[in-house]
Amino acid sequence: MENTRNRDYNELTKEELIQKVRELEDEVSRLKMRESELEMLLNEYSSIMKKQFEVFDDFIKDVGTRRMIDPLTRVYSHEHILKLISYYHQKAFEESFGYSLLTITINNFDKLEQMEKERVLLSIGKLLKELVRVPLDSVGRSAEDQFIVLLTEITKDNALKVKERIENALALHNIDAAVKFAAYPDDSTNLEELVKMVQ
Repeated sequence: MENTRNRDYNELTKEELIQKVRELEDEVSRLKMRESELEMLLNEYSSIMKKQFEVFDDFIKDVGTRRMIDPLTRVYSHEHILKLISYYHQKAFEESFGYSLLTITINNFDKLEQMEKERVLLSIGKLLKELVRVPLDSVGRSAEDQFIVLLTEITKDNALKVKERIENALALHNIDAAVKFAAYPDDSTNLEELVKMVQ
């Protein structure tokens, strides 16, 4: 085959050979450009993958730590539950579904002894996790004396039934606490307003 190609080239005129050389140079140039484009794409891909791994590493670091879980009650920490609420608010807006927020604030918390404070906090944390649809719904500790519950993909009527169940369970366990409620989009479409309603 090599001999055939050489014979073909030998039969070409000087002008044809010059034209052939130019075509080959153009082809080499195109291939080099292609190579640099592929290199750029590979670098971009590597950069994206690196960022993904960093995000995943941050998430793994958070799991089971104080940043994600409240060490006493084993519900989500204040920081993490707020991140979840913010994420679901955006999702609810984009996908047009409802969600609700509930807060459970322990009355006269400051007057309780330390051991009693811990007992009440543990009881409420356990109760809330039993009364909501984990993993659809999330429970977090939003303050020293307060829990917040995020009920996702739920109508206001159904969320009010969950509120009633929580109030009944608290009464049954002789826990003196106030329950506040707000629904998206019925009560407001603004996240800050919804959070203020349940504070």
